[in-house]
Amino acid sequence: MHMKKILAAVFILFATVTFAQKNFTYTPEKPKPGDVISFTYQSSGDLANSLETVEAVAYAYGSKKERTADEIVLKRKEYTYTGTITTDTSHSFINIVFSADKKYDNNFEEGYFIQLYDGDNIRKGSYMWLSHFYQYAAPTAGVTRNNDKALAMIEKEMELYPDDRTANLPRYIRLLQALKKPNADAIIQKEIETGLKNGLEEEADYNNLETLYGLAKLPEQAKLITSLKKEEFPSGTWIINDVVQKFNAEKDQVKRKELLADITKKIETDNNWSSLKSNLSFYHQQFLFAYINKKDWAGFKTAMAEQTILNKDEEASLYNSAAWRIQETGKDLDFAEEFTSIATTHAKNEWQNPTGIKPAGQTAKQWRTQKESIYAMYADTYAMVMYGLGKYKKGFQYAKDAAILIEKGQNPEENNTYALLAEKALPAKVYKKELEQFVKDGKSTGKIKEILKNTYVKSNKSDAGFDDYITALEKESYLKMLAELRKSMLNEIAPSFALLDLSGKKVRIGDLKGKVVVVDFWATWCGPCKASFPGMQKMVNKYSNNADVKFIFVDTWEKGDNKEKNAGEFIASNKYSFHVLMDNEDKVVADYKVDGIPTKFVIDKDGKIRFKAIGFDGSDDKLMSELTAM
Repeated sequence: MHMKKILAAVFILFATVTFAQKNFTYTPEKPKPGDVISFTYQSSGDLANSLETVEAVAYAYGSKKERTADEIVLKRKEYTYTGTITTDTSHSFINIVFSADKKYDNNFEEGYFIQLYDGDNIRKGSYMWLSHFYQYAAPTAGVTRNNDKALAMIEKEMELYPDDRTANLPRYIRLLQALKKPNADAIIQKEIETGLKNGLEEEADYNNLETLYGLAKLPEQAKLITSLKKEEFPSGTWIINDVVQKFNAEKDQVKRKELLADITKKIETDNNWSSLKSNLSFYHQQFLFAYINKKDWAGFKTAMAEQTILNKDEEASLYNSAAWRIQETGKDLDFAEEFTSIATTHAKNEWQNPTGIKPAGQTAKQWRTQKESIYAMYADTYAMVMYGLGKYKKGFQYAKDAAILIEKGQNPEENNTYALLAEKALPAKVYKKELEQFVKDGKSTGKIKEILKNTYVKSNKSDAGFDDYITALEKESYLKMLAELRKSMLNEIAPSFALLDLSGKKVRIGDLKGKVVVVDFWATWCGPCKASFPGMQKMVNKYSNNADVKFIFVDTWEKGDNKEKNAGEFIASNKYSFHVLMDNEDKVVADYKVDGIPTKFVIDKDGKIRFKAIGFDGSDDKLMSELTAM
């Protein structure tokens, strides 16, 4: 696209987002940092004429980098609400989120926001934060992420504040590349030429050029600039990055421990390293998590006892991760019992009596909800460990806390744990109705149905009629799901692509016209992706003899080298019969506007996207039922 056309599009979009807040007005018209802003909101969208209590949260962004979150007290008169927002002198952008009963008014996918001013000019950083909102934070407001809008806003920032162009350039170019703008490479080349022409005087000049060569996928040139930088600035800040990279790459835990001690000491005593202080706990968690990956439980226990950097929340998280990993193997459960007890006891205390200081980026309600969710997760781990140890009654109460008390039967994985322990700890007549409700709500698993079948056979002395019994339970949730699917049906032309599979054969999506195609975007590092694969294998098996249905698994956003090798080994080791395609340049995932993985698309025989499904909630049954219905 020609640059003038891009700028024209920017101005059109800018006008749209500036004046498309008809249900939201505020004063003063050009608020400045430190002002108290009064606003009026008319409920609309999914909140139009809502009888539920409407809540509002103001997320403020500015020079402090961390956003702040504040609950707004709303005054209501029929369906009109008024409130005030107190800004800070550091703020430049405010996003206001209106919600009721987990539904959002997303202002027709634009969101509600206020940009702050310096005099008559939009404040520096405001458009950058608006860009950040559209690229990353939009889902917190019920808005779909939109890279096109993010790009337009970052261009507006660069137009108004050209002095900050160098700092904003990497993110701008990455957005351009993600959107496949044809002028991205030309812009990178021009910036490289400009950088060389202006001369390399400061270390930052070299850093900028390294980044540009990296974006241009010219590693040799980037290495040359790196070597020149090190010669020119032998005591430069690059030393810090090198030490951290060496720590990250080191595999030997003894050597990593020495490197970590050195990094910790320098951060605490050397001002040149002070910028990494906020990362210190992360480095220590990386070091400790390596023991979990190696399944070295004795080493993990010793290292946890020796560490002095992490807070209690961080310690509990690691203990829970270790306990969960152990219970998956069914071995070393004595370690798992010790670890899960520490994590769950801490989480339960925090749930009942929160301590510490509320994070600035969360409201008090969000903080309490997070504490509750963490306890539910740790309690589920505890319950599964107790199940493995045969301590059913001890584990049952924790499973009940997680699945029933906190999650209200809406989490399939925790329902599964509850069912396993209920079968061992309770009479069938006590737990049967709850398990039936899981099925009715579409929050069951294959194991839950298996337990119900055991109960059914014991009661009826036969499995005759069980299938009808389960079908009747599922009918309500199935009809509800169908109604939701009909409302969410799409009618978009599927972007064309041609990718190599693991055998090196090129597969073109256009060649599959005439078939229903399920495209599943995933990565080897993605936990929910891998958790969904047993269910996806069942779907592949179910349609294996149907020539009109094709499943494609697109490996994308993959990290490191040897992407094909890593993907192939993962698929082979798990014995999945998936047709995997490699999106090594992350172009296809961008064309399909995927925000997170796993994301699945169902493409009809005419090459049109009809359904899009994001994430995995832990229920194979729901996954299969939903995809089959699609």
